[in-house]
Amino acid sequence: MRWKWLFVFYWKRLLKSKLYVGASILFFVLLLVRFVLFFSDDMNAGMEYSGDLPSEVFMLVQIVSLFYIVWFYFLYSNELRYGVSSWFADGYRILLEKMSALLAVHALCQGIMLMMSYGVFSLVYLFVGVEPSDLYWSLLRFLAVYQFGPLVLTVLYGVIIALLLETKKVSFFAMLLVWILTGPMTTELFIDLSKTVHARDWTSLLFIGKHAIQQAYDSYIGFEVDRGGEWKWAAWFLSLVGLALLSSIRFTQTRKERNAVLKAFLVFPFLIVLTAYHSLQTNTKAFTRADQTTELEEYRQMKQETKADLRYRIQSYDISLHGSRAVVRVALSQLDTNRPTFQLYHLYPLHSIEADHQPVTFTRNGDLVTVRLPKRTSTLTFSYEIVDTALIPYTNGRIVLLADRAWYPKRRASHMYRAYEYRVAGTRAWDGAFTDQFVPNETYTFTLNVDGDVLFCNVPKRGTVYRGKAQAVTLIKGQGHQLVDQGYEITYPADWPHMAERAPTVIRQLKKTFHHVQQIASTAVSSLPNKIVFSSSGLSSFMAHDHLVYNTNFFSIGTYHMERDYYEKMLRLSVPPKGSRIMYNEWISLATRWLMQKQGLSVIDWSSKSEWFESQPSSVKKQIEAIYQAFQPLDVDQKQQCLRTWYANMDDGWTWDRILEMMQEVNGVGGRH
Repeated sequence: MRWKWLFVFYWKRLLKSKLYVGASILFFVLLLVRFVLFFSDDMNAGMEYSGDLPSEVFMLVQIVSLFYIVWFYFLYSNELRYGVSSWFADGYRILLEKMSALLAVHALCQGIMLMMSYGVFSLVYLFVGVEPSDLYWSLLRFLAVYQFGPLVLTVLYGVIIALLLETKKVSFFAMLLVWILTGPMTTELFIDLSKTVHARDWTSLLFIGKHAIQQAYDSYIGFEVDRGGEWKWAAWFLSLVGLALLSSIRFTQTRKERNAVLKAFLVFPFLIVLTAYHSLQTNTKAFTRADQTTELEEYRQMKQETKADLRYRIQSYDISLHGSRAVVRVALSQLDTNRPTFQLYHLYPLHSIEADHQPVTFTRNGDLVTVRLPKRTSTLTFSYEIVDTALIPYTNGRIVLLADRAWYPKRRASHMYRAYEYRVAGTRAWDGAFTDQFVPNETYTFTLNVDGDVLFCNVPKRGTVYRGKAQAVTLIKGQGHQLVDQGYEITYPADWPHMAERAPTVIRQLKKTFHHVQQIASTAVSSLPNKIVFSSSGLSSFMAHDHLVYNTNFFSIGTYHMERDYYEKMLRLSVPPKGSRIMYNEWISLATRWLMQKQGLSVIDWSSKSEWFESQPSSVKKQIEAIYQAFQPLDVDQKQQCLRTWYANMDDGWTWDRILEMMQEVNGVGGRH
């Protein structure tokens, strides 16, 4: 009964507090301001990354949490100042009941704020046109972990500081320090440290927020919510409750009370370690800076020139995916070696390889697996685990397995990803690409048996399995939507709005641009694939005969064809590299400008070169600049002829001087006409 009256008492105190209520109102005022700023940004006109809107709560939580900590500190320290609890025989019990009642009242208020925030975000999503899906449920889960959770802990911060320091002046410094070190913006404030912390390092337990606060949503994977974040909050909560109990021990009045508190406190280390361990085991790598940096660094260290024996032919694949377990049966039509090499993502634990139902040995060198066969065989069976990594995230049962990733054994002689080093203004820089950006032309028969709901697969569904011929397979299990427009099957992320209205414009622009590209170069595929997968982050881009994966890099899908990036990407997706890297890149750079001019776009920067330009010797730079100067005054048809001739003849013997001569010849012919 007394706890009930304490709950009512603190509820009334909270509602009458100008500081507490003002901080809560400030939260929503700042949220509305952020929405206004977001919508006023032209880059957000298409709302292609509206899924990242909830990341605004990290800054807002950081701001208002200071006010909450101060209010709870003053409230509790003032009660302790007069030692009212010591006036009663069960004074220590009263003190604990006050703490629990205050925590319950604050949790109730934050629960109300959580639902209000969820309502605001949901209304914004519905307003911009985000279609109903389980995205809305995961939004609630995201806000519960990253808004409700950290704000609930503020009552414990204030109470613990009050118990330890009471009304001492140093308590203000303590509150400021706690606010900085425990806020969800910690990873951004100490970014140099957070960049080095991996998802499953024990150090990650020190961060209650995300490692990269700017990105809250990943295409098809969803919000960064998993059991790891929830277990981490539980570990923090238990740690703070245990610390509050330990801090209150000096207020006990009898030895019996002190012993009871100590016995209860002994349970907390076990519970904290248990929850922390579960947090590390279930934490995702999908949104963590350090994991991606480490993974890319591994590829930089891998020897690019590797020994691979490809004297075999693959006839078909039979792939079984149940949960995270993958079993792939590879049927061979030809085998002329006892040491065949396959490409398989090196971070996938490979449990076994069997030949004719008998285990065989194998070795791994990066993404290359060499099988040691005692005799020739017609089938090989690979058993391995699909795990969560930076390049292929696997979170909450959602996964995006793209055709340019080595998620099943492939007949390749290179690693899945290749890193390139170059210099810009004398500074060392790195770039990289997946080696299957241009998927080889040979086709295989694929049979996929997959559990769960599949959003997209480029292989047609036959009954309960997916079966058909393809160059490679893309499989998506995650949040997203699909529609059909002009015969094209379009797959897009769950946070993209109004795609049914915008798809016709997008398809027309893709078809038109691809047609123009074919006027200047031979493309890897003969026509625009009729299955298109869009994303705004996370995925790479590539084009196969039967499907296209296109990452807009946060540009609006409805307006991105007005930007240079769109035309450059379409060229790189469809036109295979030829000749030297610098010459191919400068061809892409000029061809991009020709495509923009073909579309009648007026703002074209003719002086800009490719990113490889700065790494060239001065003599080569002068030659390239001369080519740009000769190219710009040509009319559209002359530019088309130059680009077509350049690409057709581009090889290791094709020189900059020869390109310049060709342009001058075309200009002379055009001038005579």
